[in-house]
Amino acid sequence: MEEVQTMSRAGEPVTQAEGEQAAYALRELARTVSAPDALGVSQEQLDVAVPFFVLGWAMGVRTGHTAPTVEGVPVDGESVTRVLAGLRAVQVTSQFADPVLWQKVDYHGSVTQQHGEYWVQAIHVHADPFGGEPELRYDLCEMRGVAPVTVITGARRVSLTPLPVFRVTG
Repeated sequence: MEEVQTMSRAGEPVTQAEGEQAAYALRELARTVSAPDALGVSQEQLDVAVPFFVLGWAMGVRTGHTAPTVEGVPVDGESVTRVLAGLRAVQVTSQFADPVLWQKVDYHGSVTQQHGEYWVQAIHVHADPFGGEPELRYDLCEMRGVAPVTVITGARRVSLTPLPVFRVTG
């Protein structure tokens, strides 16, 4: 009898069934809110999130925090989108030093009256005529409702500080 109590205090690994259920639930959430591609979250990024989701899933089930009052009630789309967009932000900022499309940046370039935060609307690659490293230039915009309005064109990389904020498109 004492041996059983010791095992339960030490815990048990996540079962295969819990893992399969959680992985399925995460993929369904990603699909139902918006296709992973529309959020910029690749299958590889979702695969990175699965172990954490499985752990949270198992902890919720085992501690009774999956009350019957929410049984069968899906998680709202906004919550799922926020989490997946956050995953995308972590992945992108850890992999790329340069800003990417629809990432928010702080502009601090030579046009001082335009300093502030903007969205990256376009990225242009300019070839070096002597075969050197190509130069990236950025067009920055503000959103007015759902319409992007270009504010700065041709900003240099040194004039931008990427921020961990991404616009969810789609």
